[in-house]
Amino acid sequence: MWYTVPKDDTGTVGKIIAKALGTLAAPPLDDGLFDGSLKLLGQGYRQWESAVPADKFTGYRKAGGDVPEEHYSWLTELLPYIGHESLYRKFDFQKPWHSPFNGPYAEALIPSFLNAADPRKTWNERGIPPMGVTHFAGMSGIEDRRNVVAAMLPRTDPRAGIFGYDSIARQSDITDGTGTTIMMIGTGEVINPWVRGGGATIRGARQPYFNPLTGFGSRGLGAPGAYVLMADGSARVIMGTVDPEIFKAMCTIHGAEQVDMAKLVGQSGN
Repeated sequence: MWYTVPKDDTGTVGKIIAKALGTLAAPPLDDGLFDGSLKLLGQGYRQWESAVPADKFTGYRKAGGDVPEEHYSWLTELLPYIGHESLYRKFDFQKPWHSPFNGPYAEALIPSFLNAADPRKTWNERGIPPMGVTHFAGMSGIEDRRNVVAAMLPRTDPRAGIFGYDSIARQSDITDGTGTTIMMIGTGEVINPWVRGGGATIRGARQPYFNPLTGFGSRGLGAPGAYVLMADGSARVIMGTVDPEIFKAMCTIHGAEQVDMAKLVGQSGN
């Protein structure tokens, strides 16, 4: 049976996805590294959301030019809310993040941005000092066609996720259910500086979602999959075997996906 998922005011679809998640997602690690780090990011994110006006709640902080990757990332803006305000205040935001002045600060390793099981800690590019990396990126939604960049869609688009370049969806904008909506996800084999804006720190979902070279993922798991932070602040592990329709539904904030309800129910153990 096929069901068109609108806003789902009754919560029925969200409950079915939540049941499927219970089967397909492993519990968070109880070692204070993954679980504690991602939850800290979630708490800091909520504080940031409450502290800034709508026009400042964006996917990057502009630093001149029109290329998103030249701007400062939203993770940079998060620093004061996760215990790194002193580092944040050292940046000269009138200069590029990779400038000689800012370079030493961008080299910092931020534990909350890292997967402890991943040994890659710095990003190196010719002519630029080594930069501290992030193993996670904000989810921008579904990229269902070749030229679609989810971060450039309006957050009202049914394919949109939480993060856009020009705006970030607030908690009240997430009608699909915060417990079943992905906020951050492991970036797999593609890593970038945490300070860098654009696609470095905001990623859209494009099939195959867990491609071993270009898809989402996290090192240290027993099988392909990724650490994720949901919009309600809970930390999970989503396995790469998750049904693509379920994963697609988790990437959007108010999608109108066609979801095979029978398939979801079957995978949830009912």
